[in-house]
Amino acid sequence: DVQSKVSDVVLGKEKPVEESDAEYEKLKRYIFELENHLAEAQKHAYRLVKRHRELGQSLSDFGKAVKLLGASEGNALGKAFSELGMKSEILSIKLQKEAQELLMSFEEPLKDYVRAVQSIKATIAERANAFRRQCELAETMKLKEINLDKLMLIRSEKVAEAEREYHEAIEGRE
Repeated sequence: DVQSKVSDVVLGKEKPVEESDAEYEKLKRYIFELENHLAEAQKHAYRLVKRHRELGQSLSDFGKAVKLLGASEGNALGKAFSELGMKSEILSIKLQKEAQELLMSFEEPLKDYVRAVQSIKATIAERANAFRRQCELAETMKLKEINLDKLMLIRSEKVAEAEREYHEAIEGRE
């Protein structure tokens, strides 16, 4: 059994090493799903702010055009067009302010949340790499220990060198 495990390690047939803590795996899945949902919400928030800005700009353009039309008309019709143009421009300004408020109170916080989740994902990746390195070092230690035991049985002249390698590996691990 040990021989097959050693040969699997040497030949690289061993399965990738990952943590198997159920709570940690649950948290990891949650973070990955959360990132997807936040990215989708951020995309929709961006579109909403963009539409508010575009609508505000369109209302502003409409207001200017109607005011010009009112200036070219006379009497009551011209006055009505001018008034409609002014109201459109007022609505345009309100929509632009609302778009800015949406940006600051909705879209920007979503961006911050996405960055926080990405930071958590980077930490998860670093943890996985550290765990993998720890397991690799443990496997290296096992191999050196097996090599030392084997040399003690077969070749006593190479035992000192194997013991030195084993102790160096232990010191390097600490």
